[in-house]
Amino acid sequence: MSTNNINSQQPLAQLASNDRLENDDNETSKQKQSSSSPLIEINSNNESPKTSINNYENLDKDSQYNIDALTPAQQRERTGTLIVIGLIAFLIGVDYAIILPTAWGYLNSFGELKHSGLVIGGLLAAFALSSSIAGLIFGHLSDIGYSLKQIAIICIGFKIIGNLLYFIGINFYVVIIARLIAGIGMGLVPPTLAEISRRSTSDTRTQLLAKILACRQIGLFVGPCFTLICRTMNFTLFGLNVTIYNSPGLLMAILWIITLILTIFFFFDAPKTINEEKLSSEGCNRNSLAFVCKRISSTCRKPTIIVLLITAFIAYFNQTALETALTPFTNIQFGWHELEVSVLFAIAGIEITLVYVILHFVTKKIHDEAILLFAYIILSIACSIGVIILPFSEVGSDKYLPVFLLFVGLDIFALPLIAVTTTSLFTQQTHNDQQGIGQGIQRFVINVATIIGPLFAGSLLKATWLMISFMFIIVLIATLLVTLVYPSFSLSNNDELSALIPPENKK
Repeated sequence: MSTNNINSQQPLAQLASNDRLENDDNETSKQKQSSSSPLIEINSNNESPKTSINNYENLDKDSQYNIDALTPAQQRERTGTLIVIGLIAFLIGVDYAIILPTAWGYLNSFGELKHSGLVIGGLLAAFALSSSIAGLIFGHLSDIGYSLKQIAIICIGFKIIGNLLYFIGINFYVVIIARLIAGIGMGLVPPTLAEISRRSTSDTRTQLLAKILACRQIGLFVGPCFTLICRTMNFTLFGLNVTIYNSPGLLMAILWIITLILTIFFFFDAPKTINEEKLSSEGCNRNSLAFVCKRISSTCRKPTIIVLLITAFIAYFNQTALETALTPFTNIQFGWHELEVSVLFAIAGIEITLVYVILHFVTKKIHDEAILLFAYIILSIACSIGVIILPFSEVGSDKYLPVFLLFVGLDIFALPLIAVTTTSLFTQQTHNDQQGIGQGIQRFVINVATIIGPLFAGSLLKATWLMISFMFIIVLIATLLVTLVYPSFSLSNNDELSALIPPENKK
């Protein structure tokens, strides 16, 4: 994992400051001659000096010098921090992959449930709801200056408690409460993504986000291997029977305890700028609910932000709806069973991982907004294939199986592109001191989509064509919205690098 672009705010600021001092005379004359040209504006007190985009392009070319400007100790701290962040993302994927497949059997092990569907829905909703609210809270706390390391320790602590309770599982109420508590630990995701956004430029941010999300995807892919370990567990520990159903809680608790130890010793906060220290000192005045609501409102005011939230919602809505409908649809249509579906999901996991790898190289040449628009065009084509072909498909016939696999392949190809670019563009459209609350808002919208998507697909399992048609319509709407605001993304990107320069270096 590359660590070259995290926590480089101070060296960037020094280079920018030195460059401006050395070329002060030339810059003054250039500014007067090109006041109407597209420049990056940096305000300082009553003055408004401007630096041309070319200077920032030169600054990007000196990125290796920026990293060399850090001491060996700082580079080791940055490397350790990124490894821990990657490990956290990996365990989030593993948690998802080993808890959900056994949750249904775990709940039914307490006896026959009258409303089993409602109970499993409550289990999923409790986790998503608590993670959504926690994301907003911890994202706000990171914005007003609270230590990210302290937030990480607290959130991992909730993960440990939640998984231990899940392991104990006296009854299904305790299991649901356990997932509710574990969901609070997911509040670490927004401040972590926000910190990556603050410590990187727009040119490298998407690559870093792709790597972090790829770690989660690898966890999803490796998770079934841990499930095989859990299947072999059948013993008694402290008077509790360890079975295939509660052993995932014990295993995840052990893994999170190890991660907590690594976080304490190898996770380091980035140095605060003067602006961040000021926000931290004013933290007591910024903890009111009214102030948080005001920040949420101001963050969501831009049209580009609204479009990104809508597109993220639609992407995750489609993904979870597809995952929900895939197993019953293939069973009815093609006579598939668990083995065939598992193979398809395994291939899908490999495809998604490859897409993340490709993104690392593609984003060096192509802007995020172009990738996002391309992804939605691909997703539109995929949904159109389903709408056109599905009415002609006969139950039990494999005639349209290749077309179905093409639909699934295109859908899976587009979703990682949307997931990464919407997150990266969202951080670019959000002010530097609102990254935490901004990521909290985006994660909240995504979690709502992951709740509604399965409910929507589950209610239309007997009307699959209607479900695909609705998905096709909302994807077309998202594609149109991205096209309409496309020029606004390019305009906002010009201000990205100036946001990395602390106020004291803008004088």
